[in-house]
Amino acid sequence: MSLISILVFAVAALAVVSGLSAFVGAAKHDRVRMAWFFATMLFGAVWGISIAVFLGLPAQSDHLAPTVIAGIYLGGALMMLCLAGYGCWNSFPGKILVGASLVYVAVLTMMVSSKPELMFEGFTLTSRGNSVQLVNGWAYWTYGAYFAIDTGIVWLSILKHAKNARSKRVRQGDYVLLRGLAVTGILAGIFDVVMPLFVRYDLIWMGPLALSTTAIAFCYALLRFRIVSIESRWLKVISAAMLMICGAIVYMLIFYIIFTALFKIPNPSASVLVLNFLMIVIVLLLMPVINELGTAMRSLISVGQVDIAYVIKKLNRLASKNVDLRDLAGFLADHLHFAYIGFIINGKLYGSKAFAVSSDELKQITSMKAAPRSDAWQEPNKTTQKTLDELGIKAVAELRNAKGKPFGQIVVGQPLGKKTFERRDLIQLEMIINLVATVIDSEKHIRA
Repeated sequence: MSLISILVFAVAALAVVSGLSAFVGAAKHDRVRMAWFFATMLFGAVWGISIAVFLGLPAQSDHLAPTVIAGIYLGGALMMLCLAGYGCWNSFPGKILVGASLVYVAVLTMMVSSKPELMFEGFTLTSRGNSVQLVNGWAYWTYGAYFAIDTGIVWLSILKHAKNARSKRVRQGDYVLLRGLAVTGILAGIFDVVMPLFVRYDLIWMGPLALSTTAIAFCYALLRFRIVSIESRWLKVISAAMLMICGAIVYMLIFYIIFTALFKIPNPSASVLVLNFLMIVIVLLLMPVINELGTAMRSLISVGQVDIAYVIKKLNRLASKNVDLRDLAGFLADHLHFAYIGFIINGKLYGSKAFAVSSDELKQITSMKAAPRSDAWQEPNKTTQKTLDELGIKAVAELRNAKGKPFGQIVVGQPLGKKTFERRDLIQLEMIINLVATVIDSEKHIRA
């Protein structure tokens, strides 16, 4: 398998993933358009894979070549049919265009299956490269005109949609998509329609590779400008898949350039290319785990500062769970960098570590004066303050439910690496106390 084949297969995967994710996650009123787009990307993948397979066919594969060649030209025609559906289906003239495209695809299918000599004189499979001898006649010119007309009408339809859009966000998204379509259309027209007939055939892989421009432009417009309504969880899937596949493509290109420059070998062996592709895919799949572990380690190690974003992210994940309060206290103590953090709920203390406190001392803490509505921190009297000092507790705050009613307290020990309790420490804790209160549900069963 050559580098070109790997890149084309990666682009095919990119197209299918972006189309499928958009279709599955689309709202009902956008589902039809997204079905057309998914079909466009699906047949675009068939088109690209057929090209990659044909260019890689060994010399003794004459029996497979006609089927693969049919996949190239019928896959491309079906891709354009579905693109017309995506761009024009909502209007009556657009439905006529889709119907006419469907008729042409049916005629092309019959022609390729019954009289292929109208378009193809033959094909060549050699170690120097594979090619198709196209017939310079009305059949092929009709094929080229079909591509040009469909692309032009779809482009104008999306342009009209952009100009009529009331939302600036939708208009900007349409313009991004138009740029992607323009790049793909121009490159595919040059390398897959014109050059194979008049110049050379071996560069037809440029068209499928250019399809990535449309896929990336569509997904960027989807994520950045929300040109269609997609559920947020599917936006995450789309963005993750896009980043992974684009990362694999960029890595393979960089690897190829460095390999050929260092070893002076025109083309790395197929086994080297496949191994590198598999390795980068594995690394990209592991990236979320690596990032999570790296963030957790940095949060634990950086005693001088708190990774508030990581702590809040973790608390949001715990909000839907019946969390063990001792585990939660331990997590906060580790990542907020305090010697001790505990929760007092229903007269019982749940701490980050074993903590000797008598019932009288616990009663003193729970009997502290209520904090002002604008502040969660409680002010102890002299007797309670003495008790807190003996226990090593530096601050106490109320935990309040959604209605603002106190249901417990959080007690905080000595900040690590510091002799005094700074105001910044209180501010950081104030930022997460409300989240902690939502995680702790005093009305649920609390596991001791």
